[in-house]
Amino acid sequence: MKVGDLRVFKSHVRFGYANRLYVVTHINDEDSVVQIKIIHDGMIDHWDRIALLHDSKSVAVKKCP
Repeated sequence: MKVGDLRVFKSHVRFGYANRLYVVTHINDEDSVVQIKIIHDGMIDHWDRIALLHDSKSVAVKKCP
């Protein structure tokens, strides 16, 4: 995961984030906190990096070989 990654929350996530797109805006390597911006409403939030990886999936464009 890196700054600029576009991801989507999985459907099991609570707090109204399920299926919402977000972009990673900052990563603090010292304490594994990731800042994200929710695309739908522009809200900024902070998540634990491991939890975020578990609760979301990449929306990166897949390239054909």
